[in-house]
This record gives sequence, structure tokens and C-alpha cells, in this order.
Amino acid sequence: MADNNDIPPVPLPPADVTAGSAVPPVEPAPVVPPAPAAPSADAPTTPPAYGAPATPPPAYGAPATPPPAAPAYGSPTAYGQPAYAPAPAGPSQGLSVTSMVLGIVGVVFSFFYFGFLPAVAAVITGHMAQRRQPYARGFWITGLITGYIGIAISVITFLALIAIFVFASTYSGTYY
Repeated sequence: MADNNDIPPVPLPPADVTAGSAVPPVEPAPVVPPAPAAPSADAPTTPPAYGAPATPPPAYGAPATPPPAAPAYGSPTAYGQPAYAPAPAGPSQGLSVTSMVLGIVGVVFSFFYFGFLPAVAAVITGHMAQRRQPYARGFWITGLITGYIGIAISVITFLALIAIFVFASTYSGTYY
């Protein structure tokens, strides 16, 4: 157990500091919320009832103010943009879409022994689109994946067809 002699004493302030020379603590300035703005003379003091018009209708027989005219086609609006600007055409995505379509055709036709060539074409056009059209990534990736799947299904189907022919030709059973 430790003695109280091991703990150093708390230092006291110097004796030559007088009470008037010490710096008092700084208190933060009180935060005063801003006063609400006085209502203007022409502003209504109470909101209009639900469904009532915000401005009173013109007197009977007085000309009504016409509605604001719509901006002309292509003319700038208050924000400097044309009112009805056509959307800019995007870059061409022909190779990517071709790859995707050929890949899907290759997968479907692989089950009928005709899908190998479209699947190979999908892989070739997919790799071409990968270099030329990197912005159309979703299309050419779909074409590559379905193309490789179509090639795999075609190869498996072809090997199964060869196995069936080999088994049928070596079968020496007799039918009664």
C-alpha cells in the first residue's frame, strides 16, 4: 500500500499575484434571438381561409390581368435554360447491343444445336465493344456472359450427341 508521502503536493499560486491583477474568466455573450419582422402595410395579417383566393378577385366589369405567356419553344426562361430543350443524343451502342442480342440467341439456340455460331459472334462483338464502347458496359458484359454460356452449352450438347451416337453404334443388343 502506498504512503501519502509518495504523492506530490498540489502547487499553490504565486504569492505576489494580487487580487486585482488576475484576469477574470470571460463569459460568453448572451444570445439574443432576432426580433420578428414587422408586417408590411400591404401584407395580410391573417392567412386567407382554406380554398379562398390569395388575392381578391377584380371588381365586376374590371379587366382581369392576363395569365403570363408561356415561353416560346427553345427560348430561355428565367434561369437561362431553354424551356423545352431536346435531350442530347447519346453515343452509339451498336456493337454492345449486337453482342447482347447474339449472346441471348446463342444461349437459346444452343439447346437445338444451332447456337454455337451466334455465341461465338457474341463473344467477338462483345470484346470489340469492350474496347470501342466502354460507356455501354452493361450491354457488352451481357453479350460476353451469354456468349460464353452459349458456347459452353453448345459444347456440352455436342459432346452428349457424340456420346449418344457412340453408345448406339456399339450397342449389340438384339430386339425380339
